[in-house]
Amino acid sequence: MTGKLTSPSVIRELLDRLGHRPNKGLGQNYLIDANILGIITAAAEISPGDRLLEIGPGLGALTEALLAAGANLTAIEKDRAMAAHLRSHFPGLDLQEADVLDVNLNGLFAGGITGIIANLPYSVGSRFIVNALEARPLPEKMVFMVQKEVAERLTAQPGGKTYGPLAIWSQLNYTVKNIKNVSPRCFMPAPRVWSAVVRFDKRDAPLAAVPDYARFKKLVKLCFTQRRKQIGSNLRKNAPEFFQSLEKSGMDPAVRPEQIPIEQWAALAAREPGD
Repeated sequence: MTGKLTSPSVIRELLDRLGHRPNKGLGQNYLIDANILGIITAAAEISPGDRLLEIGPGLGALTEALLAAGANLTAIEKDRAMAAHLRSHFPGLDLQEADVLDVNLNGLFAGGITGIIANLPYSVGSRFIVNALEARPLPEKMVFMVQKEVAERLTAQPGGKTYGPLAIWSQLNYTVKNIKNVSPRCFMPAPRVWSAVVRFDKRDAPLAAVPDYARFKKLVKLCFTQRRKQIGSNLRKNAPEFFQSLEKSGMDPAVRPEQIPIEQWAALAAREPGD
C-alpha cells in the first residue's frame, strides 16, 4: 500500500475494508493528489529526526510521507476506525486517539514538538490554530491545509476586509504565507470550497511585546465584534478601561479595527489606564 494512499481506488478499498464512510462532521475529505502532498511535505522542510505533530491523519497519506522524510511523528486522530487503521498500517507511530481540541498542547510542545504539519479538518481548523498559538513553547514551524477563506484571514494585512483577530494573533509571533491554493477536485469526497496550504515560520522575536496576552486578546476580540465601528466609540461604550488608554496613546479614536497594525494593538493593550 506504500505510496498509494492518494489513489482513489486504494482509498475506496480501504474504506470498504474498514466498513467506513467519510464523516462530514469530522471534515473527512481524503487527499487524492500526490502533487499537493509533495507540496505540503516540501513546505515543511523536514530534517531527519524532526519532532512533528500531525492532526487528523485519517488513512495516513501525509503520515506516510512525513515518516518517509525521517520525521519523529506524533499523530492525533479522533475517529476510532481511522485510529485502528493507523495502528495497523504504521505500527511504530506515536498515536493519540483524542479530540485535538481537548489535547494538552503545552505538554506536547514541552515534550519536544518543534513543528505541526496537518491537513486540518475544516471543523476544527481555525480553533486549533488559535489553541496552538496560545500554547508554549511555540513550535518553530507549522504547515496547514485549511479552507481558502481561513488562509485569507491568516495572511491578511491591515486595511483589508479579511484582516482581523486570526491575522493579528497569528502574525504576532509568525510570518504566515499562502503556499498553494488547492482545488476541491484534489479531495475525495470533494468539498464545496477551495483549500490552501499555509506555512507559519516563527519570528526571531514577536512583532511587539505583549506582557498580558489575555488582555491583548480581549481587546482585539472586543473591537472586531463591531469591526466597522470607530474604535473610540466602541471602547467608550463597551470597555472604558481601554478607552482611557486610547485617549493617552495618541491613537485616532475615529480609526476602525481593520486599519490598526499589530504593533498598535499590542501597545494599546499594554498601556494601563493610569499610564
